[in-house]
Amino acid sequence: MRRFPLLALVVVAACASPADQGPGRDLLGAWRYTATQSAPTASLTGTFTVTTQTGSAFGGRLEVQETDAAGVLRSRAGAVSGRAPASLSVDFDVLLGTAPRRHVARVVADTMEGNWVETGGTSITTGVFRAVRIAGQ
Repeated sequence: MRRFPLLALVVVAACASPADQGPGRDLLGAWRYTATQSAPTASLTGTFTVTTQTGSAFGGRLEVQETDAAGVLRSRAGAVSGRAPASLSVDFDVLLGTAPRRHVARVVADTMEGNWVETGGTSITTGVFRAVRIAGQ
């Protein structure tokens, strides 16, 4: 019976990625951000700027122009906070309205691509995004 706690410890240790420990991936600087929203349909383009990073935690700002299905353009901006382990992943929230948009992406070189979701009240909005580094810091 004493083998199960040891087995559980081995399984947990095996699941921890060495790349997710220690300093995070360097994201400081400006990124060209493009995204699409599924419903209601919209497209967003602008700049995602990472201004602070300590270890894997980072913060910054997203400033975009959102174009809806009717072609109406509106400016949106909000704070960004998240984590970027040294692995190939990034996970961050952007507050463009009353509910945060959670972004989860894979990072390869100076490009991140992934999905986002916003849950507010009884509605769920989803989309995809891409960000390409345009300037380091």
